[in-house]
Amino acid sequence: MGGITMTAVISNRDKVTFSEVADHYHSNKLIFGIKYLKNWALERLASCAPVPSWRAKLHKMRGVNLGKNVYVGYDVVFDRLHPEMITVGDYAEIGDRCFLSAHSRGSLTTRQAYPRTIAPIKIGRGVSVNPGCIITQGVEIGENSIIGIGSVVSRDISPNSLALGYPARVVKKLDGVGDLQN
Repeated sequence: MGGITMTAVISNRDKVTFSEVADHYHSNKLIFGIKYLKNWALERLASCAPVPSWRAKLHKMRGVNLGKNVYVGYDVVFDRLHPEMITVGDYAEIGDRCFLSAHSRGSLTTRQAYPRTIAPIKIGRGVSVNPGCIITQGVEIGENSIIGIGSVVSRDISPNSLALGYPARVVKKLDGVGDLQN
């Protein structure tokens, strides 16, 4: 009876995905694997860190582009493979259990019809993304907008807007927003 080998532990699907992403970054697979594990550990720590500024700092260490005074809630998932594709402006807030994905792709059997795509996510200054929202690749949310709880943002949101739903749509323009209150 032989021991467990890495081949038995890692599925073909994982091998294909890992190679695909390492190739995207023109990276040695070992170096990419180390970077991925480091980012995974930082994300796990960030998810449960008790102080919001610690969560933000840990996500910055992963490569997420966070501005100053950004609030990051508990269990926020910034794209695990491409954290550097996400930018969050100053004074923005990302509520608990939000998911921001800068990539998508089909399964091994549907990859020809739905290949891997990667596009940045940009969240403007002063945006409030309420808990449980999903932000998809290629989306830009204009400054001082509010995204309602549990919304799915799959298209751009104009500045100074209240957007909600699935998919999120602007339901109200916000007047008199953008000034910092002490």
